[in-house]
Amino acid sequence: MTLFDLAKKNIKHNFIHYFLYFASMSFSIMIYYTFVSLAKDPAVVERIDRSAKLSAIFNASSIVLIIFVAIFILYSNHFFTRKRKKEIGLYSLLGLRKKEIGRMLFYENFLMGVVALAVGIGLGTLLSKLFVTILLKVMDFGGVSNFVFSMDAVINTVIIFIVITLITSLSGYRIIYSTTLLDLFHSESKREKTPKNNPVLAIIAILFIAGGYFLALQPLSEESLLAKMGPGVGMLTILFSVIIGTALLLSNFLPFLLNQIRKNKRIFYNGTNIISNSQLAFRIASNARTLAVIAILSATTLTAIGAIGSLYYNVNKESNLMYPSTFEYTIVDKKSNEEALKLAETNTKTPMTGHQETALRNIKATSDREMPYEYNPDSGFTFISQTDYNKLLALQNNSDVKKADLQDDEAILIAPASLRDEKAAKTLENQTFTLKNSTNQKVTLTETLDRPPLASTYYLLIVSDNVAKTISTQKTQTIQSIMVENPKDAVPLSDKMDKVLPEDAIFLSYPTSYEVSMSTIGVLLFIGMFIGLVFLAATGSIIYFKQLTEAYNDVATYDILKKIGLDRKEIRKTIAKQVLVIFLIPLVLGIAHSSVALIMLSNMLQMDLTLPVVISTGIYTAMFTIYYFLTVNTYTNIVIGKKK
Repeated sequence: MTLFDLAKKNIKHNFIHYFLYFASMSFSIMIYYTFVSLAKDPAVVERIDRSAKLSAIFNASSIVLIIFVAIFILYSNHFFTRKRKKEIGLYSLLGLRKKEIGRMLFYENFLMGVVALAVGIGLGTLLSKLFVTILLKVMDFGGVSNFVFSMDAVINTVIIFIVITLITSLSGYRIIYSTTLLDLFHSESKREKTPKNNPVLAIIAILFIAGGYFLALQPLSEESLLAKMGPGVGMLTILFSVIIGTALLLSNFLPFLLNQIRKNKRIFYNGTNIISNSQLAFRIASNARTLAVIAILSATTLTAIGAIGSLYYNVNKESNLMYPSTFEYTIVDKKSNEEALKLAETNTKTPMTGHQETALRNIKATSDREMPYEYNPDSGFTFISQTDYNKLLALQNNSDVKKADLQDDEAILIAPASLRDEKAAKTLENQTFTLKNSTNQKVTLTETLDRPPLASTYYLLIVSDNVAKTISTQKTQTIQSIMVENPKDAVPLSDKMDKVLPEDAIFLSYPTSYEVSMSTIGVLLFIGMFIGLVFLAATGSIIYFKQLTEAYNDVATYDILKKIGLDRKEIRKTIAKQVLVIFLIPLVLGIAHSSVALIMLSNMLQMDLTLPVVISTGIYTAMFTIYYFLTVNTYTNIVIGKKK
């Protein structure tokens, strides 16, 4: 029998033991192939090729995905090889040389890799249509993708996974040549070191995390500590505090807490707590570094997905605020204006509902207070009459904003809230301006609004019709505002209008802006969710594999527990407690860290992030819950056998 035949026989008769590694490889191949095939799909290429940035994002994301998948497979292979050390030792005793054992393991790895490639690519091909449809949906293009098989994606995937298979095989060779026969037989007998806990470092851990949270939740004002530190220094301080605090929390605080529980005899000697508490102290001490890394990376992933999801969720709202009219441009000449209007009037797919020409003029002013940021000393305020303003609101069907009803000594200042800080906003309250016209009219601000009716003006002063008539300044420009039905479908009309208007008309289009925003943020959201799914699956699997490693080491311990009278239900309860804590630590820390980061981001962007955050956190929790129950069942079956 050749080594290749022996490798095939091993896989065939022990597939149940090879299944975890095989499943990990198949899942990784499926995810990578699906992602690569998305970038090759004609329906996706047609849209992302319009933007070099989107193509670059896809390429960069595929590299990140390769790194994640490689780490995932290497970790799975390490677990699988470590589990087989005793088997490798037996082959050595039977007379096989290390070179021959290495070749046999290479054949096994190669055979599983080939089958995993076939399974992964097959599943990826079946799922690619679904994922393309989802991607087009989040980009708001709709439609269902046709079934496409990409040979380029297959070749790319095969090359990547041949390289990874060679690396994992070399890792197996290293273990064979660097491990003595005695270590091979006793690798599963090594126990964890006694956990140490330092009360001082435990307190410092809490202070570091609390300090990071305190800085992140500072209000956005000039007097806040975060503002005084500066954004760069403040962010680095928050990251440093949370990361160091998390590491110290797991290596010192939790062992310290478990030690204090151990001293409480009423709790410690209650049921199986004496077993689970002691085991937990060792588990947390030995897994502290891994759990800390998973918690930090989980928080980063959740924050990124939550932030991108929030931007996606608010695209429609933000586009409506930035582009109150479907189309807007400066009238440069009569001919191009008439051609653009004719295109809008004759378009049947998105018929025009109305248009309006608004003449803009500037007026200089003075005030007893400091002039607001929106005031330009060279040109003054851009202003329109309240009649023109109310007509724009009616044209745009903007029922959320009340119409202006001003006396001659009243005015409204409109400017984006992002241009004003808290101090500037207070300065504008009831501020009085003296308008430099023929009558030096004084007007007092009755309102400051943040929704300009014209996209081409960042600020606008609204005055009464009588005051507007007395201002003897020449108009600076005339803006044409056009509204159509179903504006999101008006991209073809937008392209036609853009061609007939001169460049200095500064053509602004809501449908084009919306399409670009949805394409960019939709792709970012999809990639973020895709990589996030892979990452969360990988982290859950890492905890799963580590717990199974502990399970194989604990078989003898649980044999003793069975002999002293513990039944399957009691042992499963003990295992469930231990595993629950191990899964809860990165879950709770990841959610806590990401929640604080997203609250901070919400304050900075002035956005409501609640819904996207709840969705991403819910998916994360659901995945970890599945892994938890899977781990408890497998752990129980390993230490006490399957239920008969």
